[in-house]
Amino acid sequence: MLEFTHRNPEMKLGEKRRVALVLADIQNEFLEEKESGTYYALIEDALKKRDVVGNLKRLLKTAQELGYFIVHSPHWYYPTDRQWTVPPGPIGHYLGGIGFCGRKDPVDLEGFEGSRADYYEPFKKYLLDGHTCNTSPHKVFGCESNDVIKQLRMRRVEQVIMAGPVANICLESHMRDVIEAGFEVAMVRDAVAAGVNEEGDGYTAAMVNYRFMANAVWTTEEAVQRMKAVA
Repeated sequence: MLEFTHRNPEMKLGEKRRVALVLADIQNEFLEEKESGTYYALIEDALKKRDVVGNLKRLLKTAQELGYFIVHSPHWYYPTDRQWTVPPGPIGHYLGGIGFCGRKDPVDLEGFEGSRADYYEPFKKYLLDGHTCNTSPHKVFGCESNDVIKQLRMRRVEQVIMAGPVANICLESHMRDVIEAGFEVAMVRDAVAAGVNEEGDGYTAAMVNYRFMANAVWTTEEAVQRMKAVA
């Protein structure tokens, strides 16, 4: 059997104003340490193994200090989303059972602050700085149901650096949508996590697919140094 060994020419960042840091799911549901009952419990080991929280912070801090665009795609549901009758799939069924990322209403923030749906508290100084774009929520996995692509296009962004806590589901789906929309994409391999099931490790599955599809797969250190080099 022929082994796939090809790598594309290494992605090089161009003008800073054409580059954005794109993150998904920077919320308490995924990053706030809890004993059980949230998505954090599925990815806790992977988060700690690669210091994902520390690496996400470093990416955000670098992008903020250097003036890069930052686009964040959150994930939450409203009570009316319970009217859906399409089978949600196994992970969707699980999330419904744990009360995943619920919000009262699209325009009502009662009970939002500090909730599982809220932005991860230590990162609010980056996400709520008046410069970061927090998009409308994605509702399943990818960004086809929200305005991530629109926000990138309106800024004339051409290249994105991507990270987030769910490497093999939401983040990979965002990556696929962004690539399909014509952007050049670098994935940050140690600023992501994933769960494990009886078929194997979701992190490994994500890395395999990133290698096949992304224009680059960097460490946080590589991403930071490349961002600094063109700033």
